[in-house]
Amino acid sequence: MMPQGQPGGPQWPEAAAQAGGPVSPFSLMEELGSLTPLVKEGLRLAIQSKRAAQGLGPADTGAGPSLGPTMGSVETARPRPYQTRAPVSAEEEERRQRRRERNKMAAAKCRNKKRERTECLQRESEQLEALNTELRSQMEALRRERQQLVFLLNLHRPTCIVRARHGGHTPEDERALLLHVLADK
Repeated sequence: MMPQGQPGGPQWPEAAAQAGGPVSPFSLMEELGSLTPLVKEGLRLAIQSKRAAQGLGPADTGAGPSLGPTMGSVETARPRPYQTRAPVSAEEEERRQRRRERNKMAAAKCRNKKRERTECLQRESEQLEALNTELRSQMEALRRERQQLVFLLNLHRPTCIVRARHGGHTPEDERALLLHVLADK
């Protein structure tokens, strides 16, 4: 036989006996969800009285079924949707309204700044892309011009008088010779 509290074992013997087998906590939660508000209120009062008899604090009075406090948890008073808040003075309400307005204006200002920053970055990106395209086309034109000049130089090399006269064979020698000839003129 499985011990109680283990997965697959009977969680609540009375419920298991009524259902004719083991009952999962999920099916019991579904059953609790379908109970009438009067029964829920009766269960809530029974739990509160048991907690008071044991010396524990008041149980959670929320709308859903409570599983009790967890280990190390601190119960805090949270406003419930069905509870009304304490009346607020006109002065306090006016302060809240002004704070809401300031917050609204600050949020709009922040959104506008973000939009402007995005548009500025978009314009800058488009300008840089255009510049990049222009520079790439210039680079390609210069590359083609260099190829033409190298081709012309290679065509001229066999018939070059300066080269034949001075016997320069390396490009460095030819460059130095060309500079020397130009300096003489």
